[in-house]
Amino acid sequence: MEELAIQSAMFEIGLWDTYQTGRGANASVGIAMVIAVWVAARFSSVAMEKGVNLVGKIILTAFAASVALGGIGLVETVDAVWVGHADALAGLDVANGDIDLSAGSQLYIDLNSESNVLRKTMGYVFYVAGFLIATVQLWFDTTK
Repeated sequence: MEELAIQSAMFEIGLWDTYQTGRGANASVGIAMVIAVWVAARFSSVAMEKGVNLVGKIILTAFAASVALGGIGLVETVDAVWVGHADALAGLDVANGDIDLSAGSQLYIDLNSESNVLRKTMGYVFYVAGFLIATVQLWFDTTK
């Protein structure tokens, strides 16, 4: 029985290690996406100062849309990682039988076994707001 407990703990630690690796990758992409939102807004601002034409406005709008859609994709990916990890830990708990997971893993399962609507909504709001910040100045007179 002790050997099974040690084996279970090693699997649990392995799942947490995998989770942390994925979180690091998602954080790197997240930082890049925040910078991309800023770049889209800055490009639009500078273009307006220089009197951009219609083609330039369309290109900048397409760029801002790609940033927003990439960010929304990231929000979905991060949520899938959280839910997928909770499912993996829950699967380990079931496979363990009488051997319990750590309290931290059990809490994680309880909090993340379903998609988090608030977390996703805030991500969507951020990227849609970034898109609007970058594009409203292109298409509407904001000097009044």
